[in-house]
Amino acid sequence: ADHGLDLAEKDFTVNTVAGAMKSFFSELPEPLVPYTMQVELVEAHSEYAPGGFPTLLRAHLFINSYRTSSDGPLSPPSRRRVSHNHRVNLMTSENLSICFWPTLMRPDFSTMDALTATRTYQTIIELFIQQCPFFF
Repeated sequence: ADHGLDLAEKDFTVNTVAGAMKSFFSELPEPLVPYTMQVELVEAHSEYAPGGFPTLLRAHLFINSYRTSSDGPLSPPSRRRVSHNHRVNLMTSENLSICFWPTLMRPDFSTMDALTATRTYQTIIELFIQQCPFFF
């Protein structure tokens, strides 16, 4: 809740902060990207070329309809621009999505569908990071 907290001053390592974030997201009752939304996002991704405008537009419309209909966990986020500093921290949007998609989406890895869709899930999270102002 303390938005003025200076993590560098507290001498936390980057790995400690990332681990705390992943732990927080994994303990939410439902993933940050809710299961009901994941099906629609995977369908939108599979219908169009990855990152193409129709995919962006369809995902944007779906996210906004979900947000207004349920006021769920996708309310406007606090925007951090880690990927914008990728030259310093080496965390491009792709690297961030690889690290965080399993925690943000929490797919059921016991099914073959989830195992075959891992690249799709990662691409969806990467798209959210790259196009954050558009989506949120």
